[in-house]
Amino acid sequence: MKNYRCGFVALVGRTNAGKSTLVNALTGERVSITSSKAQTTRDKIRGIVNRRDAQVVFIDTPGLHLWLKRALNQAMIQSALSTLGDSDCVLMLIDAAHALTETGDIEEIEQGLIDALKKAGKPAVLAINKIDLLKEPSALLPIMEAYSKVYPFDDIVAVSARKRKEFDTLLDVLVRHLPEQEALYPREYYTDQSERFLASETIREVIYRQMMKELPYSAVVEIDDFKSMRADHRVEIKATVHVERESQKAIFIGKRGAAIKQLGIEAREKLSSLLDAAVKLELVVKVRENWSENPKDLKQFGYLTED
Repeated sequence: MKNYRCGFVALVGRTNAGKSTLVNALTGERVSITSSKAQTTRDKIRGIVNRRDAQVVFIDTPGLHLWLKRALNQAMIQSALSTLGDSDCVLMLIDAAHALTETGDIEEIEQGLIDALKKAGKPAVLAINKIDLLKEPSALLPIMEAYSKVYPFDDIVAVSARKRKEFDTLLDVLVRHLPEQEALYPREYYTDQSERFLASETIREVIYRQMMKELPYSAVVEIDDFKSMRADHRVEIKATVHVERESQKAIFIGKRGAAIKQLGIEAREKLSSLLDAAVKLELVVKVRENWSENPKDLKQFGYLTED
């Protein structure tokens, strides 16, 4: 198709900047899980937006942070930054409320990202998110001025992922930076992730919403078996939730199995909606001591690539 553009856009930013919310809103589907907790996204997840003139493939990356030093967190940071070199364009998303310090300077996390952009040498667009929460539109001006001084962004766009504001403007800007080529994925695709992967992410999202503050960071979901019987509109899933200590396992299971039962009920409902099928879900909880610090376990669960 003449003048058709297609390419990869690396979406980077601090934790809770709204990256996953933006990808879900742009695609109209639940590609990435969302939560108020930091670092909900652990993997590089592709969300695909199809337009008449373009296909934009967003790579939603783990949120960046400074305070967590575990091997898992460091692997996630490296995963996010490595995406820059593989993309055609970088979309740096910042939270309008946390873009500057009280003295008007750029926050340390964002400055680190800008340093990474300089090394990557890719076209870069700055998106200022959550503008619906600003008391005055004029509050955008000092943010735009501060960021323009430290890096020559190709474009700066103000958006609201939650309110779906200025999406067309954002996509128009991004498409200009993509190469002219045919679509890489069928137009009906909104992600290239497998149903098996989406199922594990859905279960993990329920864990984030239901469990105590610290538990989700010590849990990883592994799909042991995924049987799709589409002719009968049925899917059977067996999954294991790995935690790091026996005390965590006890909390996940709950008194007389109440916690794991409630987790299963909500996860089944979400999975049925996601897969458009009746879902039979079997959940078990196992202890894998200190898996988030073990390189072998991190490779098995997909957080580290093989050498």
